[in-house]
Amino acid sequence: MDEIAEQMRSAVASPPPTRIDVDRLIAADRQRRRQRAWAAAGTGVALVAAVAVTPALLGGPAAGPGGFAAPPAGAGSPTVDASLCPVAEPAPSGPPAPQQSYDTVRDRPTERPDDGVARLTLVLRPALGAVVPAGLAIDGTIPGCDSVQFTYEKSHWHYYARAQLTRSGQADNLTVSLIPTAADEPVGCAAAPDPGSCTGSSRLPDGGTLAYGSSRPGKDGFEQRWAQVQRADGTTVLVTTDNHHVDGGTDGAPPTFRFGPPPVLTVAQLTAIATTGGLTLYP
Repeated sequence: MDEIAEQMRSAVASPPPTRIDVDRLIAADRQRRRQRAWAAAGTGVALVAAVAVTPALLGGPAAGPGGFAAPPAGAGSPTVDASLCPVAEPAPSGPPAPQQSYDTVRDRPTERPDDGVARLTLVLRPALGAVVPAGLAIDGTIPGCDSVQFTYEKSHWHYYARAQLTRSGQADNLTVSLIPTAADEPVGCAAAPDPGSCTGSSRLPDGGTLAYGSSRPGKDGFEQRWAQVQRADGTTVLVTTDNHHVDGGTDGAPPTFRFGPPPVLTVAQLTAIATTGGLTLYP
């Protein structure tokens, strides 16, 4: 048995020559994992939102830059709010999606997803109220639920909330996502969902990292802004806003895409949301 073990150690210690760049393979796999997770949340900076995605929903309860200060998280566990909507998880139409597996900088959260939905929702709503300009309505996108509310996406281990910010002639999309930070994740612009659109990054007082950016307005009118925080506690928070909309696509008709005016929220306002103290996977 000892001889076999020594042979195995020798084989590992002296691998045969290869042209495969292992570091590049690891980096590419890391990038694919991150892009799959953010795309599933509907937050890709490119036009991944052009494809309608309906992830399984698990719902219901069972001083930033630019002068914006999001409210701090409340102490203790939140109480169940009657305004939280019960959201049924749709029956699967096929085999369940495999759960993504990757090492994280900290052990994964053990909080029950329905508790997390309630806790995070009760943090996000006042944070949005403190940042979104007056006169801009904040509407949830979950059918039958007018208010913004988090849902849990099991296969990618993350929470996300979507909203529409509307007023006369304006209808912006807003998405807030939380996901465990990968152990081999880079920091700053290198960790951005689209590094090419990153316009800056900085260290936060708690040791975390902030990255932010904005896509250049396209010829078709598409524009997106985002802010991403990698918290020191092992949570990554991404907040995006864009002016992209999909119409139709039902009854066999092809969908049509349109783009509204440039988004209202600035990168500083998105940063104020992303740095809200209670938006964490580790309360």
